[in-house]
Amino acid sequence: MSINTKRTPLAQRLKKGLLEGIEFAREDLNLAATVVPTGRSYSGAEVVAIRNRRQMSQAQFANLLAVSVKTLQSWEQGARKPSKPTMRLLQIFDAPEEFRTILSLGD
Repeated sequence: MSINTKRTPLAQRLKKGLLEGIEFAREDLNLAATVVPTGRSYSGAEVVAIRNRRQMSQAQFANLLAVSVKTLQSWEQGARKPSKPTMRLLQIFDAPEEFRTILSLGD
């Protein structure tokens, strides 16, 4: 059994978007905005501090970040740097209050 999910025609969606844009330009409409904190880098000592604040072993934290313990150890020792996506995860673990609104948008 398939669910009939007919999509509004493109022309109608474009028209609606243009009308909303005109209303916004005339200041008749306020658009919702989500502010995402700027990404940042973490030193090895900062990675250790985040892990310790969360009271996690290296194995637990590595598992949470989907990396090997050796990779986590190399970050903590400053031999390597985490990727940008991992830096963002570290940022979320470091300051979850900055992301609380963004993370709850799906609720």
